[in-house]
Amino acid sequence: MAQYDSDRWQILSAAAMAGASALVLSQYPIARNLALMIGTLVSNPGDIAKAAVEWVAPTDGHSGVDFESIKTELVKLKKDIEEKGYWKGPAWFVFSESVDLFAEQLEAASTYFKGVGGGMEHMATLYHWAVLVAVAVAFAMGLAAVWELASYLIPGPGKLAARITISGFLTALGHALRNVVSKKVKSVAMLTGVLVMVNGMCAMMTQSIDKGRPKPDFAPAALEYAPPTSEEAPGTLQRKNGGMPSMNLPGGGLI
Repeated sequence: MAQYDSDRWQILSAAAMAGASALVLSQYPIARNLALMIGTLVSNPGDIAKAAVEWVAPTDGHSGVDFESIKTELVKLKKDIEEKGYWKGPAWFVFSESVDLFAEQLEAASTYFKGVGGGMEHMATLYHWAVLVAVAVAFAMGLAAVWELASYLIPGPGKLAARITISGFLTALGHALRNVVSKKVKSVAMLTGVLVMVNGMCAMMTQSIDKGRPKPDFAPAALEYAPPTSEEAPGTLQRKNGGMPSMNLPGGGLI
């Protein structure tokens, strides 16, 4: 990651140099396109590489989701409950199946997260090399701009030949840089697809946990749940109808 730290400033310098050179080379349309393509490559490969580490696993100085520790704690919890007999019979089987299902989802989530981390690491490497190419192209554009200015001192046919050469040189640079931009776009699209799948999977896990959460029925005790009155306060249980009996009679109303 340290080798990517200077890339941000290099690509910004390259974009500025390309823009200035494009002004000098304004009679060549390809020069403007080159400057615009370099602008699309402005990025920070160092931060992308650091973000990749966060997706894979927690390390020294980095956070991340430690799926292995979560699965270990789940197995330990399941074993403790079974040995101490807190839940038995049908309740135990429901709990055991829920833990196993959650563990499977964690394994899938771990695989997806590693995929995102690997994709971002690939992106960091791709952007790093794109920065190097962009810097080289910007430098070459600077030379072409100097060449263009010098061509004004060349009389007649020599000036025309110089400008034909400059045009061919810029066209070759355009082909090389276009391939780099195309690869960048494809990689970003692929990584976006993986991120969409990860978000969808996390949403499905949340829904699954919410649906599987046991919901107590307070009807036999004539109690009902009262939602919290503020974000800090918990919900409470209260008597139905303020403690008054509720009787549904054929004629309606209370006796």
